[in-house]
Amino acid sequence: MRRLHPCRALVAGLQLLVACTLAVPAPAADAPKGKGAPKKAGPVALKFRVQQLHVDNNEGCAVADFDRDGKLDISAGEFWYAGPDFKTKRPVRKLEPFGKDYLTNNGEHAYDVNGDGFPDIISSAFMDSRIFWYENPGAAGLKAGTLWTPHLLIDTKLAQNEWSDFRDLDGDGVPEYIVNSYGPANAVMAYRLAKNAQGEPILTPWTIQPGGPFVNGHGIGFGDINGDGRDDIVYGNGWYERPADGATMKPWIRHADWTWPHASTPMIIVDLTGDGRNDIIWGHGHNYGLYWEERRDDNKDGSTNWRHFVIDDKISQNHCLVWGDIDNDGKPDLITGRRVRAHSGGDPGDNEPGCMVYYKWDAARRQFSKHMIADGGPGIGLQLRLVDLDGNGWKDLVAAGKSGTHIVWNDGR
Repeated sequence: MRRLHPCRALVAGLQLLVACTLAVPAPAADAPKGKGAPKKAGPVALKFRVQQLHVDNNEGCAVADFDRDGKLDISAGEFWYAGPDFKTKRPVRKLEPFGKDYLTNNGEHAYDVNGDGFPDIISSAFMDSRIFWYENPGAAGLKAGTLWTPHLLIDTKLAQNEWSDFRDLDGDGVPEYIVNSYGPANAVMAYRLAKNAQGEPILTPWTIQPGGPFVNGHGIGFGDINGDGRDDIVYGNGWYERPADGATMKPWIRHADWTWPHASTPMIIVDLTGDGRNDIIWGHGHNYGLYWEERRDDNKDGSTNWRHFVIDDKISQNHCLVWGDIDNDGKPDLITGRRVRAHSGGDPGDNEPGCMVYYKWDAARRQFSKHMIADGGPGIGLQLRLVDLDGNGWKDLVAAGKSGTHIVWNDGR
């Protein structure tokens, strides 16, 4: 028997509340009681501090050593910021506004496209079907404040390019550009770096699934669903099974095993329970809700079966998720936050102040615990970067969204 659609599961009453993963751990049964009882020592909270870089409506960012001085820098929309202090805005490009409060940038990725040793930026826009790379002007140009030259890589002919990833999907050591063109009838595509007859960098299309009814959907993630050792693709309306061979030439097998409304970009695929089967973590990108789906035994018809759990229903617009170790305990944490004005004020809770938060997984209790990083200030956009910017051994956060571009410095304990 198939499990309930998540929207129905959310109103399934006490059964779901019992499964809610934000439960407060109970005290040990043998804990001493009374006025003189010692207090149980808890984990020491991490210390975070916020540095605002700029305020605009850009929602993408990247981290790289753009000027090759040995220190990490940040790019975010129209500007880049040189480390280690990140206090000066330097120009990259001009972005056009659209809609009520958007800029034409759905994300950016640092990559040395032309092989000159200086990282460039590959970027696309939400309602623009074109993907560009912006050429780093080199040491002299960066110092002079020269705008980075745009070069067209491909016109995808697809709209609704809300989010992009840059990852090695075919295992050849070179990353592909992957776009969540979430319109239900849009093809599922990736784009491979190549060169044209003139030797200029281009992207060539790789069709994972041709367009058709509900072959696409809001949200995307990557990981092994069926346990064959090959990464599959999950999306808002199911998942795509990677073929055993010919993955770049054959359509991937579609499994319409769920429909999740406005699933996050990305979704996280990881074995939370330790049973050897990957589970899925996803956020509602345009409402309240952060969830995990436990992989269960397959249904009789061969479709995958999942048990639905709530992680948190108090934060809205969990559009971007990161799975990484922020507290240096050697175990990954779930990091996200509120994407402010994700639909220009049209979503539940998207006019609330920005926040950033992380959740620790307790495998023994099968629960996440919630820890606030920043509340009432910086939110997230479509990308959230986790990287040690200052070399102190603790990973910091970089986020660009409609609450502004921020560094949240992690000073540890």
